[in-house]
Amino acid sequence: MTYQDVLSAPTYERRYYLSSLINEHKKKEELYDERMSESKNSNARGSRTSTVSGDQLKSKIKSGEIPS
Repeated sequence: MTYQDVLSAPTYERRYYLSSLINEHKKKEELYDERMSESKNSNARGSRTSTVSGDQLKSKIKSGEIPS
């Protein structure tokens, strides 16, 4: 819409148009936020619950406790 169209439109049409734009912007923002959170979750690596030294790891692999 041009500026002149907006000025010549009745107040209720301007309000409707503005509320439609605001709702559309909010939906796009929510979709963007969802996609960003999904991409962060998919790129996230697992967190360690305990640490194992190199020698302990080797011995666990040899004993078959951890599959190689």
